Amino acid sequence: MERITRADDRVHRPAGPWTPTVHRLLAHLHEQGFVAAPEPIEHGDTLETVSFVPGVAGEYPWTEDVASEAALVTSARLLRQFHDAAATYPLDASRDCWSQAERTPVETIVHGDFAPYNCVYDGIQAVGLIDFDTAHPGPRVWDVASAVYRFAPFTTGAVEGMTAPALEDRLARAAEFCRAYDLDARSRSVLAETMTASLVAMVTTMETEAAAGNPKFVSDLAHGHADLYRADVAYLEQHADAIAAAVA
Repeated sequence: MERITRADDRVHRPAGPWTPTVHRLLAHLHEQGFVAAPEPIEHGDTLETVSFVPGVAGEYPWTEDVASEAALVTSARLLRQFHDAAATYPLDASRDCWSQAERTPVETIVHGDFAPYNCVYDGIQAVGLIDFDTAHPGPRVWDVASAVYRFAPFTTGAVEGMTAPALEDRLARAAEFCRAYDLDARSRSVLAETMTASLVAMVTTMETEAAAGNPKFVSDLAHGHADLYRADVAYLEQHADAIAAAVA
């Protein structure tokens, strides 16, 4: 399991082969004026150090602030600001190493796991974005789809401390996120299918890593995470037309 520690204004995290590339991305974001991401400090073969982003992460159960419409809107705007800054990252195939495969069309560097638990809040305001290990080149809608799935939320499972919202409320939150992000029409038209594709990819990764003996993913499978994501895929497919109409 990952072990993340904090010492004053620094965070120490396990490093991977992709960490040098992620640090170049973080440096680029700050050069572009996107200061909501951690600043890269140093990295080695097994450990990286980045700056601490002050605030409260949107972990479950959500606080009233994190569950608010204002938090959803500011999170969507934060994602747009990140994408705009990351779009100018100078890709270099000879040195870049990402933990995820590139997805086409490449429009920016996507975060890869944009969700409330990777956003940092000051009350109802999203002020930070953390954990860039899954960043990789790809289309903006890949992140927006992941975000809408998490923020609506469209999960069929019980979320600790939360009452499952009605479908109408989920659709309204999905539409509001897309409006706040200012997602283009083409991306809106494929949002529902991109959500299902991202969940299928997540299950595939989980099962592949578990088969290879990765203890985190072995634990995830044992706790039924893959079964939940499959149920969510079925739910999204059942309501795909309603989702498409809501976000159009």
